[in-house]
Amino acid sequence: MTISGARVTQRRHSTGWRGPGRAILGMILAALTLGLAAAPATAEDDGGASGQAVSLTPHEARYELRLISRADGSPVIGARGAMHYRITDTCDGWAMESRTHLDLSYARADSVRTDWSFISWESKDSTQYRFRIRSERNGAVQELIDGRARMDPGEGGVATFSHPEEKTMDLAPDVMLPAEHTFAALRAARQGKRIFTVPMFDGSEPAGPMQATAVLIEAVPAGAPSELADHALLAGPSWRMVLSFFAPDSTGSLPEYEIRLRYHANGVAQEIIQDFGTMALRASLKELTPLDDDGC
Repeated sequence: MTISGARVTQRRHSTGWRGPGRAILGMILAALTLGLAAAPATAEDDGGASGQAVSLTPHEARYELRLISRADGSPVIGARGAMHYRITDTCDGWAMESRTHLDLSYARADSVRTDWSFISWESKDSTQYRFRIRSERNGAVQELIDGRARMDPGEGGVATFSHPEEKTMDLAPDVMLPAEHTFAALRAARQGKRIFTVPMFDGSEPAGPMQATAVLIEAVPAGAPSELADHALLAGPSWRMVLSFFAPDSTGSLPEYEIRLRYHANGVAQEIIQDFGTMALRASLKELTPLDDDGC
């Protein structure tokens, strides 16, 4: 899962919910849509303890979302939903799709149904990127972000938005795209680095790249218990880490939100907790299916 695929959007210090939006997956993670690399389908590193390389496995995953904690004064008293994540190898790039729905209950207001989708494609050399983000509240469109980015290695790049308004912005040479960032974070974890921080652009913030910081908490050996027992995609080594995201214009020490998750070397994420300050959601992995790479 890419980091963009894992993310659900809310301002940490706001009292109102904006609805699902900027991961994870990636994946994550995704996802942590979790943030993955300027590299071929297998990104070689310097080996690490297990001697295996960081790689991406095309897959489809379903996570159940539920509220696990809320701050005093938070207007949200309940939350349940699901996140569907899919990443495929298009031979020349990675195509990612994340769709989330969340039913929110309030103490002094009607319940709200929020729906969010994030669709993107990133070239394997991380020089080209396209993205489309759509969020709805009770069936009405609340936000639509559409655009693309181009990066020249070592020179920086430019992002072009067609929605919510037409505009362009320069991207500094150190900015990473989501797939590139996820691969870099996994490499850093495999190499035993405790902290990895870099500006990351996924298109979800029209104001510019967010500062993304990954903190390695623990290396988990291959074969450790997982949310789906005996699943082949969860059998390899993984790392528990905390991903913190800071707004483009942030001058404070508190992030917009944090994601705690267990990330596998193949890009699959599990044990995901999304913390927005006013509340936290757990994304529990319920289904995981490997996908054919069509010979790529």
